[in-house]
Amino acid sequence: MGRLRISFRHSSHQPHTLTDLGGLMTLKPPPELHAHDHEQNSSAERAYRVLQALIELGPGSHTLAEVMAHSGLARSTAHRILQSGVRTHTFVQPTYGTYSIAHPSVTGHSQDALTALPASSPAISEELAHLQRRTNQVVALHSHLLLGAPSRICVDIADGKRQDFAAALATSDAGSVLRRAPLNQDAAGLVMLANLDDLNAGNAILRRIKIQGYARTPSPVTNWEMLSVPLWRGSVLVGSVSLLAPDAYLRRRTERLADTTMDTAAALSRHLDHTRAQRQTMPILLQAC
Repeated sequence: MGRLRISFRHSSHQPHTLTDLGGLMTLKPPPELHAHDHEQNSSAERAYRVLQALIELGPGSHTLAEVMAHSGLARSTAHRILQSGVRTHTFVQPTYGTYSIAHPSVTGHSQDALTALPASSPAISEELAHLQRRTNQVVALHSHLLLGAPSRICVDIADGKRQDFAAALATSDAGSVLRRAPLNQDAAGLVMLANLDDLNAGNAILRRIKIQGYARTPSPVTNWEMLSVPLWRGSVLVGSVSLLAPDAYLRRRTERLADTTMDTAAALSRHLDHTRAQRQTMPILLQAC
């Protein structure tokens, strides 16, 4: 088989070789350029694997170990990419050792912006995701802010990528209201008001909410309702857990969905109590060292 070798110059002054293999012409770059391109492609691929891992893990923050498991990368490689992402504002690091994807501020017209929330712990996010899978509805976690005008703030959400929820958000200003609103805006805040004794005195509606253990109102999303239960850490009210569902669906299943949401709130409370116990034990252990 004849072989024709033709050398010519590239702008980098590295020779390329055109080879005739039985009529099949192939252009081979110099080894130095090929190796460099392969190295760049490998680095880009690893970065995208980290990004894809965080997307698959869902809203909220996730540990380095979780990112490693989903991306298949070594600890040092995953950590280096995550730190680079934090420096370029692609990722955020809300607490030591946890990461999430950075998103633009909420404008009310983007579902993705709802994931730009003060991220809860991976264990709490997993409980919310479990409730979402169990009910196939949207789940939100709110906390309260009592400085100034009392308000509720969304700190985590699990939407299961429901397209009807995304479409409803895209056609309204519901995103900003879902993220933050006065405590008396909807069920997420009312159920907290009902359990804050200093704020609920003499209000018959709040008293009834406290007795039944949940609140149900229209949600900020058009044609969706919100069912919310209180979240406790010991005897301290720390927030509320909410289900958002199409109004007709939620009205037909209120009692059953309330019980299911209460189960999740109880599981979250146990986790918060366990975390608090660990923090209280650490100084004692340090004194014993």
